[in-house]
Amino acid sequence: MKGVIIYNKASLAINGFFANKLKSELAALDLEAEIVDENDLFGFVPDFAVMRVYNEALNARFDAHGVRTFNNSRVAAVCNDKWKTYLLLSKAGIPVAPTQTAEKCDLPFPRVVKARHGHGGSQVFSVDDEREFERVVENMGDTSICQPHIGKKGRDLRVYVIGGKPIVAMLRSSDVDFRSNFSLGGRSSRYTLTEEVTEFVGRITRLMDFDFAGIDLFFTDDGFICNEIEDVVGCRMAYKEGIDIIKDFAWHIFYSLKPAKTLDNIEPIY
Repeated sequence: MKGVIIYNKASLAINGFFANKLKSELAALDLEAEIVDENDLFGFVPDFAVMRVYNEALNARFDAHGVRTFNNSRVAAVCNDKWKTYLLLSKAGIPVAPTQTAEKCDLPFPRVVKARHGHGGSQVFSVDDEREFERVVENMGDTSICQPHIGKKGRDLRVYVIGGKPIVAMLRSSDVDFRSNFSLGGRSSRYTLTEEVTEFVGRITRLMDFDFAGIDLFFTDDGFICNEIEDVVGCRMAYKEGIDIIKDFAWHIFYSLKPAKTLDNIEPIY
């Protein structure tokens, strides 16, 4: 089988370790995968595709040709849009951060403004008044959503999910920013996957077929609420703790692609 690991030039420059390690781990399992730019595929149709970018048109083309994608197009469409994520979770009765569109936002100040399609906390702002709110929304470069400040400031939980199963949880915290993202300088440490965390995440993973994703939870006095779900999720935190999560992901791809009879006598590693 011949697959592709898809990036764009900007993301590959930052995430070369992930791309090359995944390629190597797949090769060790006799799965050939080339690292390609999303704009260089032209008419090529691979046997499988690891989507490390969100490209709706490319996802649609792969779907039309029956290509197995990691993650699939539904996961990508929902989890790369914070408004769609909110609608899905709230409809399913899962506790989620209260969310409104910027156009109809009447939340009290201070409030949080986020780009619907943002990643890594880079388009997340806390605003204190109407004037600042209008300026941020106007300059966003994307449609935006609003949320109240909720949970414990500068502290949240990232749960990595592979094949719909929680693999590891990382506590993220910051003393200088209401955002706890590791990529923005926050700290991280391993957090025990308690029964409460596992049950909560399981309610989310039953809604879609997740291959590899990060589910971000806020701590509240009443338990957890879901903040958002990352489709193209980074994993530097896991490697800081010595967790070889890319290898686990490669095994999941292997199990997903190989006929069942080839898996006899092979013990899963997660």
